[in-house]
Amino acid sequence: MFLLTVKKNYRQTTGGAMGSSLTLTLANIFMSKCQKNIVEEQTKIDEFYGRYIDDIFMIWNRFEEELRK
Repeated sequence: MFLLTVKKNYRQTTGGAMGSSLTLTLANIFMSKCQKNIVEEQTKIDEFYGRYIDDIFMIWNRFEEELRK
């Protein structure tokens, strides 16, 4: 996998490309385990949680320490 920019070319040396079916499946497995507890907490107090493959967007109206638990 390569990233091409105007001035430089970069080669990906670790990880997998998100476009492949294997990395998509692995991302879904990993994220489903992470999001279970988050979604349960978010729905208790009507906060927002959204996910697209390996990207998360959420609204958290509590203290950072609670999020890190």
